[in-house]
Amino acid sequence: MSESGAEAFWKSDRDTLMDFEIDASPEATAYAMKLLARRTPSSALLPKAALYLVNHRNEGYWWSSTKQTAMVIYGLLDYLKASGELKPDFTVKVESGGRVLIEKRFTAADALAPAPTTLRIPAAQLPAGAQRLTVTQTGKGRLYWSARAEAYAPAANLQRTGSIALNAVRELFKLVPEQSGGKIVHRLEPLRGPVANGDVLASRVTVSGGEWRYLMIEDPIPSGCENIERDNLYEVPNRPGWWGWGFTRRELRDDRAVYFQTWFDGQQEFFHLMKVVNAGKFGVSPVRVEPMYQPQKFATSGTANVEVQ
Repeated sequence: MSESGAEAFWKSDRDTLMDFEIDASPEATAYAMKLLARRTPSSALLPKAALYLVNHRNEGYWWSSTKQTAMVIYGLLDYLKASGELKPDFTVKVESGGRVLIEKRFTAADALAPAPTTLRIPAAQLPAGAQRLTVTQTGKGRLYWSARAEAYAPAANLQRTGSIALNAVRELFKLVPEQSGGKIVHRLEPLRGPVANGDVLASRVTVSGGEWRYLMIEDPIPSGCENIERDNLYEVPNRPGWWGWGFTRRELRDDRAVYFQTWFDGQQEFFHLMKVVNAGKFGVSPVRVEPMYQPQKFATSGTANVEVQ
């Protein structure tokens, strides 16, 4: 156990269930809190550990993965029951530069609200220079608050971020229909120019790297296209080796195709088909590949452009 100022936490550098190296301190801390809340509910470490968890939501509003977030909530339940923090009765005032930005009273109804009370300040409304934010609480109960800044980088900074450990490349093809033996078959051609409404496109994503578990591959589609679920109905003579279905699971959503691969080692290819339905010029966001429970590790492909005439 480690203490630092008003915080306390139990450090863990490995997720034993998933069997890989990761900062699992939030889970370890939550489980320690669960034990203390049942054995020593008056422990001075409990409020410090709760503050540590609130202050270390490293994915913004949650922790590093869905699993870690669920385990933290599970670990906090017994502490919240014992602490009485679910029955607040206080008022909070947030001020900056002598101006009241928000003033709100919190009751038990707010403790179980589906979302926290949020104050958003656009950058254009902030004066130049250092800003002092004052948070004042009056009444009974414990207040948790946090402040964060968000900035958006140009798309060029978000593409081609791969490495030897994890990398992604996307290629687009057009299916050209042909008559063969009294039936329609399709020939694959690399996409190099404009397409037309009704054309069928294929997206091929090649992922390479080391050993990974629970890999997720997200392949955005052009806004003028719709995913084709029954891609097995399209016959491609002498189809290439990557035309296959080797993934653990695939989900075709409105704006992307998502693949899930439980075990990954070395290199694998994923593909799906889409039909062109709208005219226009469309930019396609990069493919994103990440191990779902290690979101700090990820890779992206380049962007693409599709013109529909």
